[in-house]
Amino acid sequence: MRSLPALVQRGSSNDRLSMYLLKPILKLLVMADLNFAKDIQGRTLLGTEYVSKELNFWDLKDHEIPQKPGAYILRARGTRFQYPRGTNSVFYIGQSANLQKRLLDHLKFAIEAKSNRKFMLYRSRYEYLAAFGTHYVYIPTWHGLKPKALEDVLMAHFAEKHLSFPVANGAGAWKRIGTLI
Repeated sequence: MRSLPALVQRGSSNDRLSMYLLKPILKLLVMADLNFAKDIQGRTLLGTEYVSKELNFWDLKDHEIPQKPGAYILRARGTRFQYPRGTNSVFYIGQSANLQKRLLDHLKFAIEAKSNRKFMLYRSRYEYLAAFGTHYVYIPTWHGLKPKALEDVLMAHFAEKHLSFPVANGAGAWKRIGTLI
């Protein structure tokens, strides 16, 4: 497996510097079961809040989510999923060019899947959101860091620990991340 420094060497110089500075936070988030330790919530890096507080997904409309690019993590409250190597409450890791818009879209479809079904089956992330009343955290990008690069590192750390991606993430990411771990 490649280490995080090897992962970030593939990106631009801004990505490499940003990921190097964020490395301890990413390790805490993914390797420590995304417990969202209080000592890292709301801190800033290069003038940017780099990890939001853990927030209740169903209250999302009341939260001030930035209209910026970034990555986000969805987890079940009170439920742990079985992975090849251990359990974890995380069921989805995603990214977006606009965190606010993406998370509001997720809320719309999760509510629909939970209480006003229009389709027999929804994407797995919406089914998990509807079934497990969840919490989330977001990480805005900064200084030209691409949200996909941030998501890739979060996914790589998760896969390294659990030998799997989160249950609601598609298998397509293996093609992209498989070469990084």
